[in-house]
Amino acid sequence: MLKKKYLLLSLIVLSLSLEAKDVRFELNQLVNQAFETQANNGKVINLAANNKMLSQKMAKDAVFIANGIEVETYHKELLESAKTFNDFLEWLENGNPTLELKKASDPEVVSELNEVKVAWGLFYPEVLKLYENGKVNETSYQYIIDNNEKLLGLSHKLTQTLTSKNVLNVHDNKVIGHTLKFADRQRMLTQKMFKEKFLIYTKKDVERNRVRLRGSIILFKNGLEGLISGEDKRGLAKVTNPKIQEKLKEMEVLYKEIEKIYIQDSMNKEEMQRLSEIDTKLLDASIQIVSMIENTLVY
Repeated sequence: MLKKKYLLLSLIVLSLSLEAKDVRFELNQLVNQAFETQANNGKVINLAANNKMLSQKMAKDAVFIANGIEVETYHKELLESAKTFNDFLEWLENGNPTLELKKASDPEVVSELNEVKVAWGLFYPEVLKLYENGKVNETSYQYIIDNNEKLLGLSHKLTQTLTSKNVLNVHDNKVIGHTLKFADRQRMLTQKMFKEKFLIYTKKDVERNRVRLRGSIILFKNGLEGLISGEDKRGLAKVTNPKIQEKLKEMEVLYKEIEKIYIQDSMNKEEMQRLSEIDTKLLDASIQIVSMIENTLVY
């Protein structure tokens, strides 16, 4: 079970299911409560990581909207995700006394925050224009699809810098931190793979997304195998904690259930629904794994 301070990351789980609106509402309430209880350092890192995931969530929600799937529901979630993304950037720039967040002062963090803000300043208006008066703005949709991974990359860079600045530089943390990078990437890839497969399903930039999906699958499988068994090539030590190993094996079983759907060229509606169902569980497991690993870091 996730601790409160990591419940905010459950927000990105909500939109992967085509149903379960009541569950999404209940989890949103827990997310709001979580904002009030986190310690400052962990809070900043987790909010930054949440933004990284929201970059992909917004793109996926945009695909659903553009293809007429529960448009009103996903449009509302898209706007909520955009507000959450925007709020964190403002909090990091100016501080937020209510949440006990300090404004960024480290020059490197400020520089990378500004890079994210520039990209977000172009991305955010397209999110707001995507769906108006019952119509999809195709120009805005194309911009979101073309630029969401740039936003992801910049958000990832900021998250890594915040982590390095806020986590004590001791040997154990270096080892754990390296493992955490892979676990965090697994979490992101569950979302990215689903987005890419769904874009292929909807005939959007099929060849480009097939190439990207193949790369995402390779990274996901290698990362999962490395976390479970260790991998010398990437300097990844085997995770020995029994509870984390159990959750990793659970993730491996879940992925094997849908691997065939991911690697095959086509996908029917039933397979897409199955992929959505299992991918929700995959993402939830990956969030729990990241939480478990983060709990061993020294702040």
